[in-house]
Amino acid sequence: MISSAKRGFTLIEIILAIVVFSIGVVGIMVVFYNTLGRSSNPLLRQRAVEVASSVMDDILSRKFDNDTPNGGGAIPLSEVNIGKESTDGNNTETFDDVDDFNGLSCTTGSNECFPDVTPGYHVSITVQCAKLNNSSVEVASCPQNFKLITVRVESKGLNETYTLKALKGNF
Repeated sequence: MISSAKRGFTLIEIILAIVVFSIGVVGIMVVFYNTLGRSSNPLLRQRAVEVASSVMDDILSRKFDNDTPNGGGAIPLSEVNIGKESTDGNNTETFDDVDDFNGLSCTTGSNECFPDVTPGYHVSITVQCAKLNNSSVEVASCPQNFKLITVRVESKGLNETYTLKALKGNF
């Protein structure tokens, strides 16, 4: 006769242990699946911000206004305006001042729209006259000594928009 101290697990106890273990494994797998599906999001966000930064750097490297002398220098306030002087459509390579980018909406990497930037990002740009009021920036009617440049980039795959703003001064 076998004493009760030497008895093993019953079939029901083993089945319950397997069910509890399976529920735990399924819970862990759901967490892994959700994490794996979103692991590239930070990379996509960073790339979109880098595209916006690259576009902004390109715009800020241009002259303040069409009348700004080569090499820099202020122009009379009465001559400051927002006007697109480029005659070559939306070819960003031919833009010579920040005004030319006003109203531009295009996809990067094409022959005309920032060809040296990572392709496939939708970019929209606005340029407005702005004035400084204490420590804040306000959009104002021209003429002003500052232009507010706003670059919006839509990320691929995330349906998120990233906005960068910068001032270009008349000096």
